Amino acid sequence: MSQFTWKRYGGYECSSQGDRRFSAFAAYLPDGRTIEHHYQCDVKGYDPGGTNWRLGKGKPPLRELTPQQLLEEYAALWRDWAARNPELMSELRARASAHGGVLSDRFATTPVNQANALTMLLNEQDGQDDNEDQRQLQFEKP
Repeated sequence: MSQFTWKRYGGYECSSQGDRRFSAFAAYLPDGRTIEHHYQCDVKGYDPGGTNWRLGKGKPPLRELTPQQLLEEYAALWRDWAARNPELMSELRARASAHGGVLSDRFATTPVNQANALTMLLNEQDGQDDNEDQRQLQFEKP
């Protein structure tokens, strides 16, 4: 088993500038909205039930949530998506492994990003989520 990690550059790019299938803008949940819609509108509270993700982008949440709670709720959205897309998760695992176990998101400015959430899920699947909360909140700016 390998330990998957993320960084802003240099891994398997899972943003709209890389493999778009793993972008929060392209990952749909059963209600027809994307993970980006759910996070900006519902989790952060800018347009509950809506689709105007731009209202919350780059802004702190309107709901009183800690950075850890934001990350947990974001990861839960990806967990739901992953459960519905096991074949894509298998492919992501193979592609991340081919890139040294590293996923990247060039647009990440906080730990709440798709590369981080997806590495958390890959590690959970491997049973390697010990102390995950502390590790995943660390963020180095390039």
